[in-house]
Amino acid sequence: MKLISKPAHGTRAFTLVEIMVASSIGIFVLAAGFVFLNTVIRMTAGVTSQTVINQKAGNALEMMQSRIRFATSISNDVTGNTLTLGFDDNCAVDSSGDGVTYNDSDHYEIFKFVGVNSTNITLCSTNKLLYYTNKNSLNYRTLIPSGLRNLPGNPIFTVTNKVMVVIRFGISDAYTRDGYQAIDMQGTAISLNRPLVTNILSILP
Repeated sequence: MKLISKPAHGTRAFTLVEIMVASSIGIFVLAAGFVFLNTVIRMTAGVTSQTVINQKAGNALEMMQSRIRFATSISNDVTGNTLTLGFDDNCAVDSSGDGVTYNDSDHYEIFKFVGVNSTNITLCSTNKLLYYTNKNSLNYRTLIPSGLRNLPGNPIFTVTNKVMVVIRFGISDAYTRDGYQAIDMQGTAISLNRPLVTNILSILP
């Protein structure tokens, strides 16, 4: 028996032109996907960076306000870069001998701005805020590690009437890819252990 094979009819393949067109469309789709992904990553990075800066600023301000409220004495240097707070370690003992047991300053804590006084973001990139739990100790905690700056025309700390502190500062991050992230903070705090003669507070500067 002799088998006769019939030639296949209707079999088609992709032409070179069709392959090139399909490849071009695929490349455009992939490029659009990469652009979208890159945009999402940049937006997420910006939001994350701003959130971190906001958290640092808020935590630092809250920390300073909480310590100022319990301070028995408050003072700042002439530059407004250092805030010194006195605290009574034992309210049952009158260590100052003035007849009052709760207004002594048995130890001092310091909030200290370190860096260049400026509003320029680049110049302030390495500025920081330190907190010394005891001014006689070299140990400190870094509240703001970088980017601390002055607000225009204002020092970091302003003490008025010896019991009220006005705190003004900004934080900026100049190293983000799309420019920088920044926040400005202003707050006040009043000592709860203030003497009777300071109960009438002066107008804020």
